[in-house]
Amino acid sequence: MAAQAVTELGAGKRTNRLPAPRGPSTIITPEGNVTTNYNATVELDTRENVDELLVEALAAYHPATGRSIVGNVQVTITVPGEDMVQVMQTTIAVLARALAAPVLSAEIMATVDFDRRLGMEPVPELLSVTQVAARLGVSRQAVLQRLDSGSLPGRRVGATWTIPAAAVDRETAAKS
Repeated sequence: MAAQAVTELGAGKRTNRLPAPRGPSTIITPEGNVTTNYNATVELDTRENVDELLVEALAAYHPATGRSIVGNVQVTITVPGEDMVQVMQTTIAVLARALAAPVLSAEIMATVDFDRRLGMEPVPELLSVTQVAARLGVSRQAVLQRLDSGSLPGRRVGATWTIPAAAVDRETAAKS
């Protein structure tokens, strides 16, 4: 069915525009602009322990930090915008203010799609720092140092690190 223009009253004036996609992440401003929440997942060119700095600096964007598959810092933020181009520009500007690390890659999608995709992916087996230390035969401190350096992928959930069991299994297989 083709979309039809509708007339709405907004801020005391009549405007003709196409109906906005409706959903929990769609917002119509008092000026009649339609914004949607997008999630931006960005890999930064650093392996330094900057997670707490990013979480604090990006608090308004509900950040989640972790490590990419190659050990670089990865951050996911929620950014409102009228389109993906605007969201990409905003994301890069916000990250540049928070941390002087070049962006290596970025993936942007509507929050609705992001959440849907997360719901379809199986959750991998995750291990705690203590479990990884036991499997690798090293101390908890050694595991934390590897997470901080990026040589072991993991995600910070609050104050706790989670590490994919598959990454630990690959490491133990490589030692054999």
